[in-house]
Amino acid sequence: MNDAETLVAEIHELLASDLGESAQLLADLTCPPHLHSPHLPLATRVSVLTAHTAVLTHQSQHRRALALLTDFVSTPQRAQLTGAQLEHIARQIAHARWHLGEHDMCLAQLRQIPRAHRSVADLARMARCAALLHHQEDAAQLYAELLRLQPRATEALAYLGRSPTGNVGGGSGSKVDGAVYHEPAKLAAARAMVSNLQYAGAADVLRRMRVQAPVAALHATCHMMLGNTRRARALYQRARQLDPAGLSEMGLYAELLASAGDRLDVYSLGADLLRIDQTRAAGWVAMARYFLCLGQLQEALALAWKAQGLEPSCADAYSAEGSVQMALGAFDDACEAYLRAHMLGRSAGTFRGLVQAHVRAGRFKEAFVYAKEMAELMPRSAPALAAVGLVLSHSPESTDKAQRLLLAALDIDPACNDAVAALASLHVAAGSVDEAVELVEKYLPHNDSDDMYTRYADLLTLANRLPQAAANYTTALTINPENERARVGFDRVDKLMHPDAADDDDDPNNNDDQENPPEHMEYADELVDEEDDDAL
Repeated sequence: MNDAETLVAEIHELLASDLGESAQLLADLTCPPHLHSPHLPLATRVSVLTAHTAVLTHQSQHRRALALLTDFVSTPQRAQLTGAQLEHIARQIAHARWHLGEHDMCLAQLRQIPRAHRSVADLARMARCAALLHHQEDAAQLYAELLRLQPRATEALAYLGRSPTGNVGGGSGSKVDGAVYHEPAKLAAARAMVSNLQYAGAADVLRRMRVQAPVAALHATCHMMLGNTRRARALYQRARQLDPAGLSEMGLYAELLASAGDRLDVYSLGADLLRIDQTRAAGWVAMARYFLCLGQLQEALALAWKAQGLEPSCADAYSAEGSVQMALGAFDDACEAYLRAHMLGRSAGTFRGLVQAHVRAGRFKEAFVYAKEMAELMPRSAPALAAVGLVLSHSPESTDKAQRLLLAALDIDPACNDAVAALASLHVAAGSVDEAVELVEKYLPHNDSDDMYTRYADLLTLANRLPQAAANYTTALTINPENERARVGFDRVDKLMHPDAADDDDDPNNNDDQENPPEHMEYADELVDEEDDDAL
């Protein structure tokens, strides 16, 4: 066995042992020289290509796999490849394009395989691509051809409107024209809509499908991005009942639970996922969210990094890091983390993270670019309008427009926390603290989280309504005892209300005037700075 054959065997052994990261490191370092070595037989080089592609596919790096394959067949050595080798590479290219959502190119690639050589898997994938592209006649022809090879292919039977006995019109609601798509095609279509932030349309498609774990999880993600947290939570729970560990959306589920302040549920989710499989990122992402809720930021950051090391293509791991970096005040690092998450899996959540991180870093132009793109992809969406309003609120010339956008967001979704916070900050910046208090009071019943009670208490402190502020800080701490901002705020208000109980010599902060806002307040950080007048 030569070196190249030994390399291929070692790569497959690592993949079989679920050591994908080690296999990728080995393949990236050693495969390229063998691929381009003129001293190796072409069949050996094809084996090395197949092994390297398998590693990249295992790591969900389909774009790199596609580039590797197309580069190989673009060289003059293509003329030396046998028909079987060309068909094998064509299937690999089609596989990569399928996972990238390039259904038209996937179909075109598989058409290069002679009809007599097409397998059941080839025909099934071709038919799915044609169905997703709404080429109904082509899809019907391909499914009919599939049935000749595999008479019990239920996807083909469902699409053609036949019963398992071969009769037309066997299924309820089925149509011969193929208007009723088979389940995998529906799920693929819904995933494509989700990738384009068309959450309402995807939710409508998924609502009509049979309840399966991937369907329920993706449906939950749609509702989470649309702000329907209760519905999202119920669907995530249903998905976990059907598949306790094999779902890629569990990182988002942890984020949903953490945003609601349910620390014990976040911990239970993370512990359960890790008990089932410690080699997947989702459990570590959940635990990172848990430690973030506790305020143990360095521990949370370490767990987010561990999740990234296990699955470099996991967008949720980088989103978790972005949240931790925001809490640490490392806004530049937060921008980088959210950008990586955005590149791996664009969503309303990554858009929101990018906008907020760039705003806190003082990069208003970059924040506006992301906010505008989000608004274009999600028209009349409360989070999108709030994102644009947040950016515009930092420009004195655009405050009126920002206020209109934020109010429009609250008309659509009264529970839009981002819109409430940004609008309250505008009132504070204008010196209208009482209006800010009234605003939060109005929308507090729609979002009774510890964060919202803390914001409300901050404003009450600014308005010098100290007993009320203390009561709301206490409410926030009751919901989340680890809320550091609420704890610091309560201590400050308590000292202001009971100055005789404090030792003025030991605590120089006791001499602060009540009219000065607390240094920990988020609103003080969000006030419009004169230096930012031309930021937008």
